Order: sequence, then C-alpha cells, then structure tokens
Amino acid sequence: MTRARVASAAEFRFVLPQRLEASGPPESRGLLRDSVRLLVSDRGRLEHTRFHDLPRFLRPGDVVVVNASSTLAAAVDGTVDAVGPVVVHFSTDLEDGDWAVEVRAPGPVSGALDTVAAGTRIILPRGVVATLVEPWPLGSTRLWRASIDGVADVAAELLATSGHPITYAYVHDRWPLSLYQTIFGRTGGSAEMASAARPFTHPLVTDLATTGVVVAPILLHTGVSSPELA
Repeated sequence: MTRARVASAAEFRFVLPQRLEASGPPESRGLLRDSVRLLVSDRGRLEHTRFHDLPRFLRPGDVVVVNASSTLAAAVDGTVDAVGPVVVHFSTDLEDGDWAVEVRAPGPVSGALDTVAAGTRIILPRGVVATLVEPWPLGSTRLWRASIDGVADVAAELLATSGHPITYAYVHDRWPLSLYQTIFGRTGGSAEMASAARPFTHPLVTDLATTGVVVAPILLHTGVSSPELA
C-alpha cells in the first residue's frame, strides 16, 4: 500500500514580482472586465485563455454559482490619541451591534497596527467613536471587536457617507467603489469584493443563458483578507 505524500506549506510559497502585482483594475490597462486571463482545467487538460471564452467550456445544464453580495466602502479614516491617523477596516457586523474591525496605519503599509489595545478609542468622522473591546476572535492578533457609539445603524451610515474601498499596499491609487462591484451584487455586506465574479459582464451572462447554462445566486458576505500576511 502506497501512502500519498502530503505537501508542506513551504512548497507553495513564492515571491510575486512587483511588475505582476494587480495594482489596478483591468480597466486601467484598457481591458474589458471579461478580457482577464482564465486557466481552465477540464478532465486533466489545462488551457490558458481569456474569461470571455468561459461559455466555450460549459454545456447546457451546467450551473454557475455567483455571489449576490455587493461591496461596502468599508475603510474609514480615523485618529487615535498618542498614535495619530489610522484607517479602520470594518470587516463584519456582529450579533450584538459591535463590529469586527482591523486598525491600520494610513498609506501603503502592510499589516495591522500593534500599538492598539483593548480600550483604545478611535475618533471617526462625524464624531463617531469606535472603542476596541477585545481581540476577535479571542487570540487574534489582527482583528478586534469594536463597540460603535450612537444609534444601531450608525456604522452603516458612516460607511455610506465617509468610507472608501479597502485597499492594500500593492494598490497605489484609490479607485471608485463602482470598480469594486460585480454585476451580481444586490445586497451590501462585503468588506471586500466577492472578486470571483468580477470578470462577468452582461453580454457574457446573456451568452451563458442562451446556451442553456444556469446562473444560480447565493449570498455570502466577505470580510477582510490582508493577503500580505498570508
């Protein structure tokens, strides 16, 4: 009996050259959404193509599952006494009205701030105050449970009026929220875009539908990812 070898995490680590980083949307390079690259694995065969060729690999009766979650402007600038300016990433609202948040220094930085602690008060726009309660979940070194003062929906209103899309160090410019939305987004709740569906366009979906492919929506909100910490 031959035992299957289990690969180690180190075997999958690689350094991405800066010139290959996705520092902006494809539209900034003159491409359509559905012109991005696509790698297809079909019964042991690999093919490099473009996303607009997806209908070529699907058959009548196949099901494409898409996410109906739309992206929030989940990054809000704030200030912490003795620390200075910060950016708060609102990851998800919790069952008791608190929020799971990540606190970062402003600008192109990597990783969450390690100079904040339970009890830290963050002054946000419009006089809203977020108070860090405890790591979330307990033991986390990155996310915090934060209590947001004011009425129940004050955080959602704050994001709508003062928020901007979450970006990380490899994104050098700010892009409008519309570029972080998919064509399927109907219900706001994702801190970051449910990006698997970003390359879809309305003509592409029409092509799928007319060839008998079923498009089935689900609703799954995404939190913060911090890919540079992976």
